[in-house]
Amino acid sequence: MRSSLSKRLHKTLGFRLTAWYSAIFILSSLTFSIVSYLFVFSSVRDNRGVIEAQLSKYASLAEADGISAIENLVRQQQHPSRRSSFFVRIVDPSSKTLFLSNSRLWEKFDLANLQSESLEGRWHYYTSRRDGDLLEVASVSLKDKNLLQVGKSIQDREEVLERFRETLLATIIPMVIIGLTGGTFLAFRALRPIRSLSAVARSIVATGRFDARVPDNQTGDELNDLVVLFNQMLAKIEALIGGMKDALDNVAHDLHTPVTRLRGMAEEALRSGAGDEAIREALADCLEEAERVVAMLNTLMDISEAETGTMKLALENVNLRALIDEVVELYGYVADDKNVALSTKVPGDICLRADRTRLRQVLANLVDNAIKYTPAGGCVDIEVSDKGQQAVVLVKDNGVGIPIDEMPRIWERLYRGDKSRSQRGLGLGLSLVKAVAQAHRGEVEVSSNPGGGSLFSLYLPLTPAV
Repeated sequence: MRSSLSKRLHKTLGFRLTAWYSAIFILSSLTFSIVSYLFVFSSVRDNRGVIEAQLSKYASLAEADGISAIENLVRQQQHPSRRSSFFVRIVDPSSKTLFLSNSRLWEKFDLANLQSESLEGRWHYYTSRRDGDLLEVASVSLKDKNLLQVGKSIQDREEVLERFRETLLATIIPMVIIGLTGGTFLAFRALRPIRSLSAVARSIVATGRFDARVPDNQTGDELNDLVVLFNQMLAKIEALIGGMKDALDNVAHDLHTPVTRLRGMAEEALRSGAGDEAIREALADCLEEAERVVAMLNTLMDISEAETGTMKLALENVNLRALIDEVVELYGYVADDKNVALSTKVPGDICLRADRTRLRQVLANLVDNAIKYTPAGGCVDIEVSDKGQQAVVLVKDNGVGIPIDEMPRIWERLYRGDKSRSQRGLGLGLSLVKAVAQAHRGEVEVSSNPGGGSLFSLYLPLTPAV
């Protein structure tokens, strides 16, 4: 059990973030500490270069001005209490000391072994009899056979290095603790949006509800972008599912009537005693209702094809005036029966490449809706204009208008507003209009004033006639 829990923990992103952050922090700190130590070590250990420089300087001075010049210079530079002063000693060939700088400072060292015959050109260390201090000495023979010896105590530098080492060792454990704490905190803060996203996803899986949302902290980072996109995706899915439910409800509602009528007519025709004429009428009515159902399904398929970009368009040169005249002629009788004036204002020279049949469907749906929702005595105007790269078709009426809360939904498949429930129709006309317009790389817009009519604007790209 513990092994399984450990394996799951090692696979978590939080554990890996903590481990990586801690490892990088600790390694970086250790690297910085080691580099710092090496820098300090190289700085304080560079005694030999300093001693050799002083040895060369004193030797040159002795050769030029004699031993007395060295004595004068050393006395000027030295301070009785400074351990950083140079050890300077001159002995003759018989090992007699001719000069010793600051003798009180160096008396703690055992200097009995400083023999001229054995030390020239060699380095030696001498330990203090009292405090363990070390003296590093270099020697060189002068032309007068005397031996010049220059040295320096290394106790200060060893103490500095020792304190530095102790400090580094003392900071290792706090460094590890800080690294682990920082890594844990970083992983916890960084993965907060992921935890929220996972919680919302689990809630959706458990309840099937897509109205849940991940809290948006508005941090502006990549994880916040992921949260925003995830919420937008949920909103889109929720809208699609809502649309599907509404569409299914509307399909069930709209299919219920024709199917019920089909069943009723079939039952009536099957009753005993029904004559041939009654059976023919029942079959004719059944065929009419079946065609209505097929028309609904075909329209749904056309909209799906247009929205997915798979609709096949039979493009040809279309003169808009001629096409609109056909539509006006078709709906002129309907407008006259309803006492609605139908007028057009269309230039005769606007042509475009389009599918004539599909475009006629679009115009017919727009004109049909305008007449349907315009009361007796009203008017429907159709205007066409050339805007350079686009042909604009305006279908305007002074009918009942569209409620503001319904305008965003009128393009949805099978959506029918409250006012349109009393009108015969499938609720697919405007969906087909939008889908076909987009299939022609065009667009359709609507503006409306409830009680004051509506204006539908159809934009179609103009292409040279072929």
